[in-house]
Amino acid sequence: MPEGYARCLADRDFRRMQPGFLISFIGDGMSLLGVAWLAIRLAAPADRATVTGLAVAAYSLPGAIGSIALRRWLSSRDARSLILLDSVLRGAVFTLIPVLHWAGLLDATTYVVLLAVSSLLHAWGIAGRQAFVAECLPPESRLAGNSMVAGQEQFSYIAGPPLAGAVASVLGPGAVLLCDAVSYAYLALTVVRVRVRSTVGRRPPIPLRRTVRTFAHRPALVGLLALSYLFYLLYGPVEVAVPVFVADHLGGDPTMLGWIWGAFGAGAVTGAVITGALRRLPLWPATLAIVAGWGLAMLPLAIFGTLAAGIAGFALGGLIYAPYGPLSVTLLQREAPPDELVSLSAFRSAILVSATPLGAALGGRLVTGLGSGGTLLLSGLSTVGLAVLGAACVLSARLRGEARSRSGAQSLSRGSA
Repeated sequence: MPEGYARCLADRDFRRMQPGFLISFIGDGMSLLGVAWLAIRLAAPADRATVTGLAVAAYSLPGAIGSIALRRWLSSRDARSLILLDSVLRGAVFTLIPVLHWAGLLDATTYVVLLAVSSLLHAWGIAGRQAFVAECLPPESRLAGNSMVAGQEQFSYIAGPPLAGAVASVLGPGAVLLCDAVSYAYLALTVVRVRVRSTVGRRPPIPLRRTVRTFAHRPALVGLLALSYLFYLLYGPVEVAVPVFVADHLGGDPTMLGWIWGAFGAGAVTGAVITGALRRLPLWPATLAIVAGWGLAMLPLAIFGTLAAGIAGFALGGLIYAPYGPLSVTLLQREAPPDELVSLSAFRSAILVSATPLGAALGGRLVTGLGSGGTLLLSGLSTVGLAVLGAACVLSARLRGEARSRSGAQSLSRGSA
């Protein structure tokens, strides 16, 4: 085991939370397929793309609303409480959805509304998870700790979608969401058993304007947030296009959708393991290379239209994408004042959580107009273009900084003369 991972697992609280994270991530990996497939089942054939886009968006988008509206009550809570509250809400709603479906009482509108309710606390749950890593581990171990948690999340794409495909084929997509409910119940029980040693104590509620001001004074966080938002926005149509592509061109077998997302997970776990063994990565070269690589990885399925092309492209995409999350979170943990980490993390999550759902909602329209293959092609090429634009911005900023430094040095030299 790499030394960085061994140091992380030496912390008792961090070690005890890992099974809870892993099981809940697998449940979410199953829901990646289950949410979209149940939407396809509930929608009329002509509305499948639109309803699927709305369902995928509702699965996470209202988390941005919850991050702002519930700040007064949740910004002062510790990591453990935030994870617990999110787990209980998600588990309850994901139990209700299949019950209503099996009783014949669930239509597309009710389904989207319930998914929206389930995501209200999710930005705070993510913030709690990130704060938990920072509270348990010293700064030098956080990249490894974030990579370990991210690796488990990516492993969910290996185990979750193929398992969900098998469950959906036998019991229907409602049973997939019930499995996710059970996974969140397990996470809640795990959280109850853990006592995090918080380094900041009880915090007073933090006003939104203070969080925005703190964030704005850190250019690296602002730049990475802008890049991440556009990256996730361009990814959103993929979550709609892939299940529709499978339904229309690969025989409509949910198992095939599971294999595509499972391939992504296999690549991502490998990439996360490698990332955690590294001491550091150069921020901008690494993130821009990841964005460009992900865009290129979308092209094989769009161009060749076969299951083999989809598996190969998404496996490579997962390998390339894996370091992105740990890099971003480690930077946030390094830059944030300890007493503002939860608030800043929730603020960042609130912004980013809207990107993929908005892209998914747009993806429904794009799939209707361009087809699923055309949407994948557009998403991939646009993502590569984003990386090129980002590289140009970074290069321009560095050239301006060097010019200011030379100008300052010359002024100082003249003043000394």
